[in-house]
Amino acid sequence: ASLRLQDPVVQFFKLCALPVSQQTLATAMSPDPVHVLPREGSIVVVTGAAGYIGGWLVVKLLERGHTVRASVRDVNNDSKVGFLKAMPEIGGRLSLHAADMTVEGAYDKMFEGAHTVFHPAEVFMSFMFGRAGDAAEKDFGGEATAQALNEHALRSSRFLVDSINRTSTVRRLIYTSSIAAILPNFRDLIARPSVDETREPGAIKVGEHSYAITKRSTEHFFAYQASISGGRWSAIVANPSDVIGPVLAQHQAAESWQGKLAAILRGVPAEQELTGRPWLLVDARDVAEAEIRLAESPDVESGQRFMLTSGDTVFPEDLGPRIMELYPSYQCATTVAPPAQTKEVVRREPFWIRVHLRNDKVVNAIGMSFHSFDDTLRATVESLTTVGGITPNLK
Repeated sequence: ASLRLQDPVVQFFKLCALPVSQQTLATAMSPDPVHVLPREGSIVVVTGAAGYIGGWLVVKLLERGHTVRASVRDVNNDSKVGFLKAMPEIGGRLSLHAADMTVEGAYDKMFEGAHTVFHPAEVFMSFMFGRAGDAAEKDFGGEATAQALNEHALRSSRFLVDSINRTSTVRRLIYTSSIAAILPNFRDLIARPSVDETREPGAIKVGEHSYAITKRSTEHFFAYQASISGGRWSAIVANPSDVIGPVLAQHQAAESWQGKLAAILRGVPAEQELTGRPWLLVDARDVAEAEIRLAESPDVESGQRFMLTSGDTVFPEDLGPRIMELYPSYQCATTVAPPAQTKEVVRREPFWIRVHLRNDKVVNAIGMSFHSFDDTLRATVESLTTVGGITPNLK
């Protein structure tokens, strides 16, 4: 497919900008009982099911008694989907389906008959830390510039909505966005260090085609499309912070935040985040649990977004000492490497001491509680060694 997308992207923003009547908004925002995911026995779809959050959604949905259609890129790539095929429900309440989210109609058959779609899949994720960038770019079909990724992500969202609208059964979409779509620019953060769902990313600072702006635009798009569906379906947004927690498959051990933690285990310093920011943690199990509870809630309104975070913050150079408290025989990294963008380690900006993430909205809405820091860290480390094949550096 061409990387230069004209009409789909223009149409995307035009649709987001169209006025919505007050009656339409009221209908769209009011919870509808038929949109509520029953506590068991429903058919659900999980996109990106071989991924970190997707995998935990599959596990927890099966535990609740649902029938899960797991959408993956390649059902024959056992290095990615082998852990799904090893689940006892495979061939019964669990089935695997190949889909390329950037292809129109890819979800049509999969969505028909399903009640709820959980959508953690994301075009950008193929190019995140620990992924095979060259292979992803080859599969992408051209140079993966920020603009090209943005356009592909927006187009895939348009296709997903089209598939929902072509079904007669889908009632609720749970979209996994990101805390990146919430964190404001540093000037605003210094002025008001409390972070909640009312905050917005600054396009001028992060870039108009950035991951943060793409995720926020997609949130608006799904909310708008649900609002004009005539009450047929609703869209709820989850915004996880920096996700760690137990991995379910070996390939997950090299990716994203858990991949950075694996490096610390091996004695290799993790890259410092820009401005020396701490990691803002949440457990992958809690993300999946919260998203399912949001789908089950009769009180959550369409278009709402919920920040999923434990509230725990830790600087990466402090993770090594924390791990060694739990595992005294390990010799973990206790320093950080320079960020790729700056080539040098910077001072940990003191304003991060004041920053706090509020999770009271999701706690009050669905009675959510989060794993403790030690529970999450221990489970992550144990899974990285036993499942992920990471050999820790020993004293």
